[in-house]
Amino acid sequence: MIKYLSIRCIAACLSICPLVVVASDPEAMSASLAGILQNALTEHPLVDASKAQVRSARQAVKSARWQFFPTPGVSYQRAFADDADRAFQGDDYSTVVSLEQPLCSGGRISGGIASANAALGVSEASLQENQRELALKVVQAYGEWLSASLQNLTPETSEGRHLELFGRVQRRMEGGVSTGSDLQLATGRLELVKADRAATQARERSAIAVLSELSGGSLTAAQLAAADRQLLPELVLLEAHLIDSALIHSPSIGRADAEVKAARAEIKSRRSQTRPDVFLRFERQFNNVQFADQGPESRVLVGVRSQLGAGLSSFSAIAEARESVAAALAFRRSAELSIREQVRSDLALLESFDVRLPALQEATRTANEVYESYQRQFLTGKKSWLDVMNSARDLQQARLQLADLTAGRLTLAWRLYVLTNPLEAIGG
Repeated sequence: MIKYLSIRCIAACLSICPLVVVASDPEAMSASLAGILQNALTEHPLVDASKAQVRSARQAVKSARWQFFPTPGVSYQRAFADDADRAFQGDDYSTVVSLEQPLCSGGRISGGIASANAALGVSEASLQENQRELALKVVQAYGEWLSASLQNLTPETSEGRHLELFGRVQRRMEGGVSTGSDLQLATGRLELVKADRAATQARERSAIAVLSELSGGSLTAAQLAAADRQLLPELVLLEAHLIDSALIHSPSIGRADAEVKAARAEIKSRRSQTRPDVFLRFERQFNNVQFADQGPESRVLVGVRSQLGAGLSSFSAIAEARESVAAALAFRRSAELSIREQVRSDLALLESFDVRLPALQEATRTANEVYESYQRQFLTGKKSWLDVMNSARDLQQARLQLADLTAGRLTLAWRLYVLTNPLEAIGG
């Protein structure tokens, strides 16, 4: 049966905590996950650098195409020779203007164009790959913030609860009902809760700092808390569908395909080096260092030019290019396996959250009832002070786990959405 992860599903997870607010302020909307993603995908310096590389690759394609056109040239030489030198009895200088048109390059020019186009494909895929990595970093950092933000409420309420318990046992000790060990236990548990809250607040500040750096802005906890989190469209939780979508929209696969094309174009270019070039050249010469008073002269030449390397190096270069193709194909297979593994792992974990969430919700409800019951039984002498403190700790741990699972579920759902959709749909 096809499963769906919808907006209502995520909202239900987040409803465990009053922190979730749907924002109406336009400025707050920029702190939503979609807004942060959009800023990261367009404003990050890594994206700017990748875009510059794409523009450079496009210019390289233009340059490769210009190789089909004639090549103009100008040569100038001036002779400083003895009067008795028979080879230089003409003018003191000579100028030759030429225009050379390739007739047959043995595939060198077309191979250069193919290489330039493949390099452009690699640059474009690298841009998308960098954007995809930035999107995944944003989702991960957002999940870290959400987890810390939700958990911050638990230590806050737990600290109030432990303060109340500390005050109660202190009053009972002053009345001679409780012992000093009970007060020490309450004090120790209260300090542990304070330490947990400080650590969680540090995690939240760290996550906000990462999100600010990725988005190129200055975010605050209040902005993130006020922003809308109901952002994720329905996601079909069918393994084959998700894997196919991830493979289709994967920049890594696109880059691997471009690198395969580049390696094959390199084979064509290396083969062209074993073949001669045929060219046609027109020359117009002014003055002549060998013969004086000749006047301008014109000539048309047809030539053959060889570009063989030393020894059999050209054939070794062809073999090298073939091995590069094999390496590129192997890298593509590796990238495909990695994507399949990532999707399957995330999907399995996400589905496990569907099982764990009701259990944790029930555990939290039960822990709360046990805590309230133990307080009443402590007053009647049926439960010890240690039982009350342990029940308070169990309630805190259950709420922390529930907050962590809520954030983890949202993070996994968004990560799958990023992996299985085109970049144009992310943050839009």
